[in-house]
Amino acid sequence: MRRASLCFALSVGSVLAAGAEQAQPPERSDPDNQLAYQRAIEAVIWSMPAISIREFWESQFKDYGASWNDIVLWSKPATPRHELLTANNQVPYMLTALNLRQGPVVVEIPAAGAKANLFGSFVDNWQAPIVDVGPSGTDEGRGGKYLFLPPGYTDPIPEGYLPVRSEGYVVVGGLRPVPANGGTAEEAHAYAQQMKVYPLADAAAPKPTRFIDGYPKPFHSLPTYDASWFRELAAMVNEEPVRERDKVMLGMLASIGIERGKKFEPDAKMQKTLDAAIVDARKIMQKFFETPGKALAPWWQGSQWSAFSPKTMGLANEFTYETADGLWLDARAGGLFYWATFVPKKLGGGTFYLMGLRDSSGQLFDGQATYRLRVPADVPAKDFWSAIVYDMETKAFVCAGPCDTADNGVGLSSFDKPNMKQNADGSVDVYFGPKAPAGFEKNWVPTAGRNFFLIFRLYGPEKAFFEKTWKLPEVEKVQ
Repeated sequence: MRRASLCFALSVGSVLAAGAEQAQPPERSDPDNQLAYQRAIEAVIWSMPAISIREFWESQFKDYGASWNDIVLWSKPATPRHELLTANNQVPYMLTALNLRQGPVVVEIPAAGAKANLFGSFVDNWQAPIVDVGPSGTDEGRGGKYLFLPPGYTDPIPEGYLPVRSEGYVVVGGLRPVPANGGTAEEAHAYAQQMKVYPLADAAAPKPTRFIDGYPKPFHSLPTYDASWFRELAAMVNEEPVRERDKVMLGMLASIGIERGKKFEPDAKMQKTLDAAIVDARKIMQKFFETPGKALAPWWQGSQWSAFSPKTMGLANEFTYETADGLWLDARAGGLFYWATFVPKKLGGGTFYLMGLRDSSGQLFDGQATYRLRVPADVPAKDFWSAIVYDMETKAFVCAGPCDTADNGVGLSSFDKPNMKQNADGSVDVYFGPKAPAGFEKNWVPTAGRNFFLIFRLYGPEKAFFEKTWKLPEVEKVQ
């Protein structure tokens, strides 16, 4: 699979405009091509979560030499060279991909340890969460043997397992080993290696699980908005079961040359149409993401800080976006999976994300400008808070330099506060911009001139936050 470079020198608007100039929509006088163009746009929006997670697990194989049932475990938190959608830089990640075509697969999650726990979710080939694990998951911290069952599995389930049924053959796990009770990162890393993955057929004598350190090498897991999208979609259509909800769209895909049991071979004319469609589909999802009230809505009245909009959350239905009334494609794509991966099956009170796309005047953040966020001394987060910058184009960490070697800071947190310049009342001013303000180098997060957005995370959010008696100040443009 070909991957496009993610270290662009253009802004979001100019990138999309340039793409539109290079791939114009087909003439309206050609009905067949016009139909293909429209169907291709819908196909991209419909398949957003599926292609994103597909590229995610394929990247583990390509970049790290991983195979099914291996575990990629970062020895340290992610950096800009690890291209992940809206990742955090506080706790290392661990990833695994399961293939259920040959039968059930066992994932052993260790019981919560004295010094560390595992938190995470497993998602199906449509990125819908099918089970949460660890203290906030099905095992409730007791640990257990999760048995992932392929579509249509009818054999008896052995005793002692926690069965998890999947409607797809590929299942991907994203977890975090988190220190607890004063534990260290090293203790959490060692604890994580108690996790095991193996086929049920080998349960009597499973081979040791292979662990791969994902930290030293770059990771290119981001969705690629080019011709490869439709090749990946054609492969998925041929490899995964048909779901009743998707039959209409699968019928529509025939108009762009994607059909089960047939090779995808677009001619030059069709490829030009598909190239135009992928550009415009991305523009549509971007517009949904950044338009207030669609993907996101103000958390406090009149504030630029946002959370999932009530409408989008009302359609999410455990992030399947399938309700009794419909399959809500726009909310599923632009509202979430265009910019995020690995949401849990059940949202808990452990973490809350505030999204910041605009400054106090309501303007989208400009990577060439400098902004200030005054973080109060009394953030209602019993564990810690963090403020991280994301590239508006890639939805990943900002790369200050070539992404494959970039190692710049991407955010600040309450753990960094002792080294930061503080105000008399205990608050701290965090700056975002291409250059650090004089004297505030330790309070600065680089934007490298890239248009960006923010996520302010509260770990262990407290009553004052949910009751909205506490408010995070707006981000102000200062230069």
